[in-house]
Amino acid sequence: MTRVFRISLCGAAVSVLMAASAPPFPVSAHARAEVFATCAGRLAALATNQASLGNPDHERTSQARDLFDIMLEATIPAALDDGVPDNVPGLWRSAGWAEIASLLNDMHYSLDNGRSNRAKTAIEARITDCERLVL
Repeated sequence: MTRVFRISLCGAAVSVLMAASAPPFPVSAHARAEVFATCAGRLAALATNQASLGNPDHERTSQARDLFDIMLEATIPAALDDGVPDNVPGLWRSAGWAEIASLLNDMHYSLDNGRSNRAKTAIEARITDCERLVL
């Protein structure tokens, strides 16, 4: 599948999602770009962690990350037209990565079981929020 076709397909999917989704789906190009970049970062961090632990789910997580990257790429031109500076989507992606990396650190290394459990729950909630955007 050519890259242009994939981006067009994602654009069509986003349009369908916007029409059929609940109000939390971002309406503005700026908001969509932020959500897509943040989710791409979150999924990238999770996939990296899963791969390092030998978890076979890392392939599915990487594919989901790729989808968010494609949706971000399709949304960037409109977001830039809305006044989003060129470097900001990368910062949003990094923030998503850092958010999950910090929670993974708490989940794996905290000596406080409550903190570890809260981090696991927070990771699951954030990843579910992202998955709901594309399901």
